[in-house]
Amino acid sequence: MMDIEEAAKRISPQFEHIAADGLLALEQLQLPAGAEVLDVGTGVGNFAVFLALRGFDVLTGEPETDTSRYARQNWTARAEAVGVAERIRFQPFNASAMPFADGRFAAVFFFGVLHHVEEGERRRVFSEALRVVKPGGYVVFFEPTAELLDQIKDRDPGHPPAANPDDYRGDAPAAATKLRGRRMNIYFYRAAGG
Repeated sequence: MMDIEEAAKRISPQFEHIAADGLLALEQLQLPAGAEVLDVGTGVGNFAVFLALRGFDVLTGEPETDTSRYARQNWTARAEAVGVAERIRFQPFNASAMPFADGRFAAVFFFGVLHHVEEGERRRVFSEALRVVKPGGYVVFFEPTAELLDQIKDRDPGHPPAANPDDYRGDAPAAATKLRGRRMNIYFYRAAGG
């Protein structure tokens, strides 16, 4: 399996930062090798590629109607460049009405996504993520730190502020923890059961 440094050379220097925060999250989760995971919000595909490099079967997607600057990127070229294209499957979907069975995924990841979801949809997105994760599985949100957000706003002044998933949790029966990563705040929600 290709290491993170080599993957970053092939696809993007930013990949090392993404992988650092991703590794911090995976250390907490202890997912079994080959587990099926969901990556919500494909974008350029860096997080899906990271998950595939760690040995997971990844389903990734974003809405067909998303016309933002972050959607409809050529993620397949990145996956092919590091030899993990066969571990990633793309399916368009809306995160507020996921077309997946209850309890299908070992984990559901939102890497830099929640703050791009319309405010009125965030509670439903959170609920859907908990629905499609296995009992005892995790929903993990990565939201930019204030420092990273300042850097992003230099390039994209209209970029939305980071979201706090706790604001959209409602009365969901999920245990929550939070870690500060290299560039992201990482929020973990363990689904009831399991």
